[in-house]
Amino acid sequence: MGRLKTITTQFINGNPKGVRVCLRTLSPITTVVVPRPLMDEARTIELPSHGVYYLIDDEDGRLSRLYIGQTTQGILRLEDHKVKKEFWNKAILFLADSSVLTLDLISALERYAIEKAQESKRYSLENKINPKCRIDQYQKPIVEEVYEEIGFILSSLGYDMEDAREGIAREKILYTSRRGVKASGVYTGDEFVVLDGSPIDVSFPAKLEKYNQLRKALVESGDLSEDASGIVRLAKSIAFDSPSGAADFVLGGSNNGWVEWRDGEGRTMDGLYRR
Repeated sequence: MGRLKTITTQFINGNPKGVRVCLRTLSPITTVVVPRPLMDEARTIELPSHGVYYLIDDEDGRLSRLYIGQTTQGILRLEDHKVKKEFWNKAILFLADSSVLTLDLISALERYAIEKAQESKRYSLENKINPKCRIDQYQKPIVEEVYEEIGFILSSLGYDMEDAREGIAREKILYTSRRGVKASGVYTGDEFVVLDGSPIDVSFPAKLEKYNQLRKALVESGDLSEDASGIVRLAKSIAFDSPSGAADFVLGGSNNGWVEWRDGEGRTMDGLYRR
């Protein structure tokens, strides 16, 4: 039997989309999910004060932007961000007592979390300055252990911080190559990720306007731009709810992603995963 992990989720006021507190068996870390409009409700909960937090923008159904910070004030730290940062609609905090997450440790953890988010090439990171904290060789194993739990819980909530290309070792890489565009991606069973470096046929609009708007937003952020040869490429990996949505974004028009995406031997996703 594989390794098992258990997470208990408490829904405050019985609201499945409201404030949530997540606890993992035998872990000192308390995870708190706080929708921005419900911060007052979250402040009524007794919680630890030290940790790191993620401010995220997922109003369009997927995580697009995030900010990572540290706190010694628990949820109260969000008050300043409510005034100064408009982009986020949800906060996820990872908290523990000061005896567990010391000041040195949360500073190192904040830096490590920012580095991992940058390496993932999945999201636009709102952090403008990297923390100056130095992670020494004795501290790093502890930081990595705590971050492993953070990454696991974030993934269970639908927010993957892993570099999409690391999944290539576990998942079959897939391609679409119509009209001279050869994009690549991986299918996890839950989402389809178009990998960074993939060319995008921006000359051909997608049928659904949301994909045209996504292209436009990525151009404005600099995550979709021409390379030296004039080919428009992604600078970060983008996750989609379906293979068809991913194909529409890459190729334009309307596509059946289960037929469009193929492995290196030309086998379609339909043949690989449905038959």
